[in-house]
Amino acid sequence: MTTYRIVLAMTAVATAALAACGGSGGPIDAAPSAAPQSVAVQTYITDNLATEYAKVWVTLKKIAIVDKAGVELTLLDASAAPSVVNLASLASVGQLMSTVSVPTGVYGEIRVTLDNKLQLVSLDGNTTVNARFGATDGDFVWRLRNGEMDTSTTRQLVLDFDLAKFSYDPQTGIVTPTIDVKKPDDAIRNFVRRQAEARGTITAIDAAKGTITFDDARLGNGVVAVLAGDAVVVDDATGKTTTLAALSVGQRIEVKGVVVPGATPADPISLTAAVVHVERADRSEAAASPRGEGTVTAVSGNAITVSLDEANFLPGADSLVVDIATARLSHGLVSDIVPGVSVAFHGTLVGTAPNRKLIATSFDVEGAPSEKEHEDEPGHRFVSVRGALAVLNANGSFSLTVTQSEGPYAAPGTYQIDPSKATYLEGNATCLLAGKPVKALGSLVGANSLMAKFISIKNCSATAPAPAPAPAPAPAPAPPAAGDAALGAIVYRSCAACHGADPAGRALKIQLGVTPAALTAAYQNVGQMNQFAMSLSATDDLNLAAYIKSRVGP
Repeated sequence: MTTYRIVLAMTAVATAALAACGGSGGPIDAAPSAAPQSVAVQTYITDNLATEYAKVWVTLKKIAIVDKAGVELTLLDASAAPSVVNLASLASVGQLMSTVSVPTGVYGEIRVTLDNKLQLVSLDGNTTVNARFGATDGDFVWRLRNGEMDTSTTRQLVLDFDLAKFSYDPQTGIVTPTIDVKKPDDAIRNFVRRQAEARGTITAIDAAKGTITFDDARLGNGVVAVLAGDAVVVDDATGKTTTLAALSVGQRIEVKGVVVPGATPADPISLTAAVVHVERADRSEAAASPRGEGTVTAVSGNAITVSLDEANFLPGADSLVVDIATARLSHGLVSDIVPGVSVAFHGTLVGTAPNRKLIATSFDVEGAPSEKEHEDEPGHRFVSVRGALAVLNANGSFSLTVTQSEGPYAAPGTYQIDPSKATYLEGNATCLLAGKPVKALGSLVGANSLMAKFISIKNCSATAPAPAPAPAPAPAPAPPAAGDAALGAIVYRSCAACHGADPAGRALKIQLGVTPAALTAAYQNVGQMNQFAMSLSATDDLNLAAYIKSRVGP
C-alpha cells in the first residue's frame, strides 16, 4: 500500500489537494522511486483569489481516485463530518486534508464530492449569494479525467480550485467550478504556509517537550501537536485553561496549526499550535464544536463583530457577531479586542443566518499574551504592527519601521523585533531582508521592544526554492554537494537567540549540527525546532551545516 497525503491546495509527496491558483492543471510528476505494494498519500487544498467575490464557501465531503479497472479508492471521506472551506482563505496556502494508504498503481480519474450548496460573498462584504453547483438536489461530483496518476512515482496529489475560472450564472444560480491537478513540487514551493485541522484521541503526552501525540481519522496515527511559545490548553468542559500534566491518554483534542511534515508521506506530521482544545467527553466524534477565525470589525460591549476568514460551518454572511460575555480568553484581555486584530473562537451557534450569532466559550486574540504570561510578566502588552524591515542584526533580531498598528497600544515608530520564539505564518527566517514587508504580533516587553509570537512576510514562500545547480564540468563527475558557509551564516541568524551569536561557543550542543542529517534529526526531536523542518529548505540545511562546521572546527 502507498501512503498519500491529501492537501486542499498545491503540494508534493503523495498528496492530494484542492487549490485555487489561477493556473492551468497538469499531470502529477515526481522523481521515480522503488514501487512498494502500497504508498502513503497526502492531500492538500489551496487557492488564489478570484476577482469578483471576496469569499467562496464550499463543503467538501469526499476525494477519491479511480484505477484503470474502474475501482474507486477513497483518499478523504468527510461525509460524516463535512469540511467547510473558504477557498479564498487558501491563497498560496496548502491545507493538509488526509493521509491514507492506497495500492501502488496507475489511476486515471479523480473524483471530488462537494455539497451542492455554496455561498459567495461580494467584495464589499454586503451581499452573500446562496448558489448551487448543480440544478438537482444531492451531492455534486466533479470528475477530473485529464491527468493520469502513478502512485509508484508520486506520493502527493494537489487539487487546485481555480476560482478565477469559476463561472456563476445569476439567472440559474449555478456555479461551474474548475479544479485542476497541480505538480506537487511546484505547488509546495509556492506555499507561504501549510496548515491543518485535526481531532483525535491522545496516545502520549510529553510535558518536558511540550508535545501531545494523538491519532486522527484523516491525518493518520501519531500526529504530534507541538505547543508554540506561550501556548495554552483549553478544557472545553469548563472553559478554563489547563496544563499538559493534567491531560491523560484517551482524551480527545482538537488542534489547528502550522504543519511540519515528516521526512516522507508515511511519517507522522507535527502541528505547531498556539491553542489546543480538550473536547467534552460527551461530544460525539463526528460533531466538532462550532468555531471560526477572522478579523474584528466592531466592538459593542460583549458583542464582537468578526469578518470571517475560516469557519467549520456555512456562515450565511460575511460577518458574525460573537458574544464573549461568558467566554474564557485563552490569549489577550478584553481591552486587546479592537478593530483590526485577528481572533479565533469556539462556542454555540444561535439563530439563523444572516442574523445568527455565536455564544463563545473560548476566545483567542492571535499573538496576545496568555493569562499566565500576564501573571508572570504583568508589564507585557499586546501589539500587532506592520512595516518594512530596516536592519537585520547578527543575532537574528531586526528593527521594523512601523507604518500600521492593529493592536491597542502600538503606534508608528521603530521597533526591535525578537523572532526567536515566533511561528511564521507566511515565509520563514531566510525571508528577513532589508525592505521586506513584515507583520509581527506579540508582546511589548519594553518601550520599543517586541517579543514576536507570529510573523508574516509577504511575497515569500515557506519553502524557498533551491537555486539551480551549476552545470558539472565534463567529463569529470560532479563533486559532492557542498554548502555555502556565507549563506549559512544568514540562515544561522534564526538560531542565534538560543545557540548564541557564534556557533564557536558550542551552546546547547550546536557543534553537533555539522551535517544536514543532524539538523533534520534535531528539527524532529526538539519541540522548539519543529518549525524549521518546514521553514528551511534542503539547501538552507546544507549551507547552515557548512557554516556551523566552519565555526566549530573538524
